[in-house]
Formats: sequence, C-alpha cells, structure tokens
Amino acid sequence: MARGHGRRKIEKATNAKQAFRGLLREFKPFRWHLLIIAFLLIIASLINIFIPIYLRDIVSSFAPGNARFGYYFLDMNNPTLGLDWTKVFRDFGMMLAMLMFAIIIDTIGQLIAIRISGRYAYTLRDKIRKKIDRLPLSYFDKHPYGELLSIGTNDVDAIAQTLNSTIITIISSVANFVTILIGMLVINWRLALVALGMLPLTFLVTFVVTKNSQKQFVTFQHKTGELEGLVEENFSGLQVVQLFNQQDKQFDYFTNLNDSMTKSNFWSRWLSSFIFPSIRFISNLGFVGVLVVAGITNDIASLAPFVIFLNNFMQPFQQIGQISANIQTTLAGAERVFALLDAPEQESDVNATLTTNDHVVGEFCFKNVDFSYNPDVELIQNMNLHVKPGDTIAIVGPTGAGKTTLVNLIMRFYEINDGSITLDGTDIRDYSRGALRRSVGMVLQDTWLFKGSIKNNIRYGNRDATDEEVIEAAKAARAHHFITTLPDGYEFILNEDGTNLSQGQRQLITIARAIISKPKILILDEATSSVDTRTEFAIQSVMDEIMKDRTTFIIAHRLSTIKNAKKILVMNKGSIIENGTHDELLMQDGFYASLYNAQFLGIDNSNGIDE
Repeated sequence: MARGHGRRKIEKATNAKQAFRGLLREFKPFRWHLLIIAFLLIIASLINIFIPIYLRDIVSSFAPGNARFGYYFLDMNNPTLGLDWTKVFRDFGMMLAMLMFAIIIDTIGQLIAIRISGRYAYTLRDKIRKKIDRLPLSYFDKHPYGELLSIGTNDVDAIAQTLNSTIITIISSVANFVTILIGMLVINWRLALVALGMLPLTFLVTFVVTKNSQKQFVTFQHKTGELEGLVEENFSGLQVVQLFNQQDKQFDYFTNLNDSMTKSNFWSRWLSSFIFPSIRFISNLGFVGVLVVAGITNDIASLAPFVIFLNNFMQPFQQIGQISANIQTTLAGAERVFALLDAPEQESDVNATLTTNDHVVGEFCFKNVDFSYNPDVELIQNMNLHVKPGDTIAIVGPTGAGKTTLVNLIMRFYEINDGSITLDGTDIRDYSRGALRRSVGMVLQDTWLFKGSIKNNIRYGNRDATDEEVIEAAKAARAHHFITTLPDGYEFILNEDGTNLSQGQRQLITIARAIISKPKILILDEATSSVDTRTEFAIQSVMDEIMKDRTTFIIAHRLSTIKNAKKILVMNKGSIIENGTHDELLMQDGFYASLYNAQFLGIDNSNGIDE
C-alpha cells in the first residue's frame, strides 16, 4: 500500500476526566462569554420563578369562595361580583411580559453560544495544525493518517456541535435547578422536600447508564478513525489493490470495521437512550408524591404553580438526559483531541544560536553517533564519518541498512540518541530546523506534489522565484519539454499527489523543485529511480553540474549513477562496513563488489552479508 498505517492498532488516549479538564482548559479564552450567558440565564431563571407565582395569584383571585369558582368564571364580565379585575389583568400582563423577556434573553444566549462553539472549533483546529508541525516524525510512525484526519474533522466537529447545543442547556439547567428549588421552597417547603427525594434516584440512574455507555462511545470514535484510515489507504493504493486482486479481502476488512463501528454506535446510543425515559419515570413518581402531600395538607392553591415548578425542576435532568449521547460522543472525541495536543513535541529551537544559513559551506562530521527508532533495537551504532565541503558521498546497502536513516539524521527529522553531528564545526542542534533545512535540497524516491499548477509545485522550493527561474529549473531537470506539451503548460493543474502525470514526470518536477531552491547541500534518495535510462542519463549530466561545489549525499541502488562519487559508503545493519571510491571498493572484492557484479555481470556473491 502507498501508506501502510491504516489498520494499525490505535492506542487509548486518556480518560473522560482528563478530556473534560482539557475542554475546560481550552474554554479559558471564552470565560467572559460564558459569564455573560450565565448572567442572562440566571435572570431568565429568576423570571421563571415569578411566572408561576403570578399564576397562583390569578387562580386565587378567581376563587374567593371555592364552591362558586365556576359561576364566577362564567360571569367574569359582571363587575358586581367583587373580583379585582385590575389586579387580574395586571398579574396576567406581568406574567406575559416576563415570559417574552425570558424568550429574548434565551435568544441572545443562543447567539453567544453559537459564536463560542464556532470560535472554539476554529481554535482547536488551529492548535491541532500547529501541533502537527511540532510533532516528531516518530509520532506519525505510530499513528495512522486516518486517525489524525478523524481527530481534526470528526472529533472537532462533534465537540463544536455538542457545545452549540449544550452550553445553553447545561448553564440554564444549573441556573433553573437552583432558582426553581428556591421557588418551590417559598411556595411549599413540604412539597419541595418530596421533589428533592427524587434526586438520589435520578443521579444513580444517570451514573450507571453513563458509565456503561461511555465505553461504547470511546470504542465508536476509535473505530471511526480506523475505518477512515482504511478508506484512505485503499484509495491511495487502489492500483496496488487491483493489481494483486485484493478487492475482496480489502472489502472484508472494510465490512468488519464497519460492522464493529455500527455495533458500538448502536450500543452506545441504546444505553444512553435509557436516561431520558428513566428521568421521566422518576419525575412522574415525584408528581404523584406531590399530589398526595398536597391533598393531605389541603393546599390546593399552591398545587397549580408547584406542578409547573416540579415539571421545570426535573426538566434540567431530562434535558441533560436527551443530550447525554452527544456529551459522551464529545468526551470520547475530546480524549483523542487532547491526547494529540498533549503528545510530546520535538525538541524546541528556542535556544538555537544559528537561525540563518548564509555561511553554510557543507562540512559534516558524525562522531560516535548512536540512533534507534525503537528503544529496544539500536539501528546505528558508534558511527563516525567526515564529509568535506563539496564532496559527493554515495550511500549503498541492502534494504534496512540505515541509508535513509542517515539522511533523516542530517535533516533532524529524528534526534540522535548519543554522539554528535556537526555542520561546519557547529552541532546541528545549534541550528534552527528552518535554517538547517533551507540549506538542503532533497529529491526523494517517493514524490510528493500538491493539487495546483505545475508552476506553483516547482516554486514550492523557492517562493520568491520568478516565472523565468521556474522555467530554467524545469529545463535543467529535463522537464520543460513534456510540460509544454500539456494543456496550459506550466499552469496545468495537478490532481492530488500529481496522479494525472506519470511517475517519471512527477520525479522530474521534484528535481526541478530542488534545483530552484539553490541549496548548499543536496540529498538525492533514489532521485532517478522512476525515469527511463535515457532520461536518467540526461538528468545525470545536469545533476553532475548542479552538484559541483555542493556537498551531496546520494542514496542509490543503481550503482551506475555513483561511479564518480568522491566516497562511497557501504552500510549494513546501521554500520559503515566499507568505504572508498568505486575503483577502490571493487579492488577490495567485498560487499560492494558483490553488489556491482550481481547488477552488471549477473554474478551472485553476497559474501555473507544480510540482505
């Protein structure tokens, strides 16, 4: 596959408590917005206290004698009955005005909540993007691309959508709970105690259901990341899948993951769905208890407003029950988001003493260098190497020998475990990564091109390059001819990864991109492996010209491309086992000679070297 990370096991990130703390931590810039929302909702809750009280007064006004309530109601237009209609209409007007005012306040709070959730999502995505720039490459070796894609899109979207729907709900629920409790105690403290008796059962049900469903929500989020990784892998490696007739097997992988994701989604939603009806049932029990106590105490006038209070009293729990599934999805996604944001970063450049590459000449020195990708398996051991400015160093060896690793260390894509690497006598860790990498032009075996014009892809190596310099670089890379035959020439738009060009054409563009950067140091990792022999010969003559007076590292399997190298390093198992010129190594009749003979003479003589 093009990117073989899609089905790698995903580590469990953190836990719900840490995720919740992370969400609160990121809320600090919005605390004043939350205070404004809380203030508005507290006012709305206080207003809601008075609405039932006014309703009680209106009901009481119609019942100077309870037995004749219906009679008075039918003859309310008769002023001789002694009703204080001014008070009735005043109370009704106040109740209506407070209701409208509460609606306006709620609308304002909703608008603020929408803005908060949008800005919160923007901030999270911005931090994720910046965090990715600060992560070491070793992080990406352990985490599939689909997982990272899912974190930056699905998880952040889930957080934003849930915040939008729950900020108002949670704040208003807390405010309503407190103010309604006060209102119930004012109206009838006995009935209020009955309502409070329902709370322990409510908390118990919520805790049990949430604890069990949260596990399924975390599983669902992880399976979503795995599925996206598998889909990304299959699309990027579609030709390979079809070439080896693996469509059915890949479909089975997809079906298994899809089934697993669907099941975890079903169980998480099914379990969380118990919260709302359970709270509704508990609320009804409370309602029955209130009716019994009201009948015993003969406080019928307080019953109507208290029933309204009781319904509103349980409403916060019902609302939280309704959104519990979204909250748990958010916490599961937040676990992964903050696991990424809290991941260890590459060593900072803040103490770098050299931030420019103006005086780089290209002298490298490796001294007792040790390195390993895996702490348990050391790859490079006690490496020593001196490269003079302008030297061309070729690196050969079997797969896994450490050739590309050597280049990765030069570029500080990975940090060494021990020893030192110096550039012009200065430890490369004293250079900022930007200054170090601006000094280097790289052409890799795996081309990377982005969606856009050919001109902009070449200019990626030097943003300030003119159109004329772009064309000159393309000519030097022998890419100009085929570019001019394309529709729109240099303005021809490449697909993602440049898939509407051949592999060889993509390679020529990456060579042009390296040329236009005018580097002090060149790294060529199988740079001509994807072009035909004739084009390779033409490019090689150009590269020979470009490499003059530049320190150059060449990783090659085609030994014909490195005959003229100043020094050839033969690597195996992370160590330099031979070094010298082409002729010197042939005279040694060692591993290099066996490689050369196998490639050009068809003689297999590996000398016991592990392939």
